[in-house]
Amino acid sequence: MGSMMTGLYIGLSGLRTSSNSLNTTANNLSNVNTTGYVRQGVVNKDAIYNYVSTTSAVNKGQSGLGVAVSTISHVRDIFFDMAYRKENGRQTFYDKLYDSVYEIEVKMGSVEGIEGIAFQSAISDLRESINKVAEAPGNLVSRAALAQSAVEFIDKSQLIYNGLVKYQKTIDDEVVSTVNRINEIGDTIRNLNQRISRIEANDVEQAMDLRDKRDNLLDELSKYCRISYKEDSNGVVEVSVEGVHFVDDLSVNYMGCEKIEGSNFAKPVWRGMADQPVYNLNTTISTEDNTDIGGLKGLLVARGTLSPTAASMVEPDPADYAGGVNDQDYKDALSEYNRYKECCDTSIIVNTLANFDKLISGMVEKINDIFCPETTYTAADGTQYTILDTDKAPLAKDGSTGIELFTRNYTERYTEQVIDGKAMYVRNDTNTFGNRSAYSINNITVNSDILKDYSKMALTTRDGADDYDLAKDLVNIFNDKTLHYNNGGLHGLTFEEFYETMTLDVATTGKIYKSMADNESKLASQLDDKRQEVMGVSSDEELGSMIKYQQAYNAASRYVNVVSDMIETLINRTGAR
Repeated sequence: MGSMMTGLYIGLSGLRTSSNSLNTTANNLSNVNTTGYVRQGVVNKDAIYNYVSTTSAVNKGQSGLGVAVSTISHVRDIFFDMAYRKENGRQTFYDKLYDSVYEIEVKMGSVEGIEGIAFQSAISDLRESINKVAEAPGNLVSRAALAQSAVEFIDKSQLIYNGLVKYQKTIDDEVVSTVNRINEIGDTIRNLNQRISRIEANDVEQAMDLRDKRDNLLDELSKYCRISYKEDSNGVVEVSVEGVHFVDDLSVNYMGCEKIEGSNFAKPVWRGMADQPVYNLNTTISTEDNTDIGGLKGLLVARGTLSPTAASMVEPDPADYAGGVNDQDYKDALSEYNRYKECCDTSIIVNTLANFDKLISGMVEKINDIFCPETTYTAADGTQYTILDTDKAPLAKDGSTGIELFTRNYTERYTEQVIDGKAMYVRNDTNTFGNRSAYSINNITVNSDILKDYSKMALTTRDGADDYDLAKDLVNIFNDKTLHYNNGGLHGLTFEEFYETMTLDVATTGKIYKSMADNESKLASQLDDKRQEVMGVSSDEELGSMIKYQQAYNAASRYVNVVSDMIETLINRTGAR
């Protein structure tokens, strides 16, 4: 009778296990369209064995006691997960870089943006108005056209430059929001770790839905930064970000944002580590070294650390400052130059801003130098001064001289000084704020005196005639190959060639980033497809499993019926009550 009851128990174990398998399969089918759901599988195990022979003369035989459910598991591949998350982060890194390049191309007119097209038209209009002046320097209508085209040229230049600066600030805002989202993910993972650990502590129940949520968060986190992780025996996942411990079940090492010295841009730091920077952006970007992973780093590389001018591209000379190397103005200029050098190799926006400002300031200074020719005067005490060459300088119709077409805001071109008993117009190289001043985009405007009175434009010789030679020099500067493009080491470029070179450089960089992003997208997609083959729900596969488990259930049911009939027959024939 005991063996009969054992047989009944075995049959019931088959019923229970098949029923659990059917329920799990039904749950998978119900979530076939649930985003982030991971297929669950039943892992069975043999029940304990029973010895059926008790005589020493015969080897002991064993009889199984049925089947039992070992666990309900997530059906996923941790190696596919790790590979996908790495490539997911790398794809996002290059996506952010390409996004920045595309925005630059829009602003510069390389693609559908109107700002760049308008700027190119402004250069052409400025050239054309100068050609008209060359035909009749004394004509006030031609002078007016030149002045107005100069205004349009400055306006369009500032529109592009300020648009890029604004986009740079937009990227900075995205940096802050990304850091906030990373912290939110850290909080949520910690809470999930705690809940999973409590639920699975008795080794009976598996917190599958919570594990799905946690894995989805790890997928998202991998987009923002380079991560590594491991799960302990309690089901707690410990996550590191950029090689630094980030979250477990007890704490979150929060990121924060500190303002970069000398700018208003945000720098991600570890709050719990004395505001240690999260990234060292001076390291080389390399796939081999895994330094090209994470959208947050991509944003930082694209944004750079400053909004430069042409002045920041030039290493300051202490000889230009009264106090030499100890002059605070020199120190400030050197600091700006060093900060530019730190990020110029990686930030396409910083390079574009600096080169564009270099183009505009170069054009403006060359035009102004024709209106205001200069020479060097060495005083009796040995001091050298850059002064207006009054012997060569053209005159306005009222006889005034030293009138530039473009002026620096807050800074007069000359200060009248008496040197060695002679009155001279000395060039001002510092502005009212004490900083070294170039004719940078946002520091220039068209001379207001000329806009009020076009006769103030210095196009008259000292004998009162129209200055055709000066007008010819103005025409020739558009053909002079004097500009140098720093990125490619190209010398001897005209204004238009410089602009074309700059836009071509941006486009070439964009193609590289686009190619990298596309390649990583394909690789990440392939890895995700492999993941989905393992963890995704297939209706056909689950329906096949359902048939299999149903047949197993029916077989176990028939076996239970047979055993039940045997027990009933035994009871009836032995007269047991």
